[in-house]
Amino acid sequence: MGGSKIPIHAYVDESGNTGKNIFDKDQPDFFTAALVSKGDFDARYGARIRAIAQNAGATAIHANELGLGGLEKIARDLYLLLEESGAHFFLSRVEKKYLLATKMFDVLFDSGENAAIAWHNYNIRPLKIMLAFKLAAVIDEEIARDFWKGLLQPKEEDARKMLPGVCKALKARLHILPDKRSKEVLGEGLDWVIKHPDAIHLLTEQKTAKQGHFPNLVAFANLLDGLQKFSRLWKKKVARITRDEQNEFGNMLQTWHKMFSNAAPDIIEWAGEKYSIQMAPGSQFVIKSDHESPGIQMADVALWLYGQMLKGKDLPPGCASILNLMLKRGWHNDFSFDGVEKQMMEKWGEVFFGPMPQEKLDDAKKMLEYAEARRLESMKQFELDGELPFMRG
Repeated sequence: MGGSKIPIHAYVDESGNTGKNIFDKDQPDFFTAALVSKGDFDARYGARIRAIAQNAGATAIHANELGLGGLEKIARDLYLLLEESGAHFFLSRVEKKYLLATKMFDVLFDSGENAAIAWHNYNIRPLKIMLAFKLAAVIDEEIARDFWKGLLQPKEEDARKMLPGVCKALKARLHILPDKRSKEVLGEGLDWVIKHPDAIHLLTEQKTAKQGHFPNLVAFANLLDGLQKFSRLWKKKVARITRDEQNEFGNMLQTWHKMFSNAAPDIIEWAGEKYSIQMAPGSQFVIKSDHESPGIQMADVALWLYGQMLKGKDLPPGCASILNLMLKRGWHNDFSFDGVEKQMMEKWGEVFFGPMPQEKLDDAKKMLEYAEARRLESMKQFELDGELPFMRG
């Protein structure tokens, strides 16, 4: 088989899974790591990984069980194997507090349902992120827990009952925001939900939809996006994604993989950006014990060493060399306050803080006046016919 025909295989592990309890202070983040290889890593290097494990007195390589001392003893062998294999890595971090803040913003301030929110404040990404950051600043733990508890209610009718109370609590804390306009935009949106909670849809009644609120799904979507980038870069198809078995979310991830991999390949243009929902088309999704997959074991090593680094641990030389190789050959998706802020500044910092010609300022003022007129008309129209903005032509 020619080299250009060799497909991509990915081996996935995770850490920080707390299920629906996203308030665990000991695990504020959810991580997913993947070893990404050209060809079947398990088939090509499985025997050598098992031999290395035997040298450590084990049948498989589990970083947490070996610890830094045990891992250091086999670090050089692992480094040489990973270097020879050309393995790459992908790491996804989901900060649970940031996830909750964005989830709350999406539920309460979707301009397709909340007629008090202007279209641009929800659909133009930098403006949406900025407002979500402002909302996050006023969310305290009690509000967060009330919202999350409601979101996980079995019936949408019961979940919707928490909306007025959460909105009133948020509105009572808007005074801590430093700018007047954010207080106005968020306050008017909250008032609308308090008055019209039945207009908000929370998608709680199907189990897969409810599980979709958890960090696992965001991390999985980030993983598929990362694999699609590898696919474009290497001009190769993703053949198989092998994930560590995890019964609680196995069916959900199978469903979401099928949805993304079978989606239409069309490019969607929306609010100045381009998207494609299709990711890893034609790939298989396999759930397997890490004991059976050396590739998953290497993803586990990547996760564990990265976690030790975040904890400020001093890594011995061999372990440090493995981590450096993984970071050098890795891509990182950081769905957190810090990570998203960094992306925002890299992409839109000049727009936010750079000079703006008077002509563009005048044009922007006209657009905002038009948007405000449309918003007020939308609110008025809803009072007449009860039809949500997204349902109109």
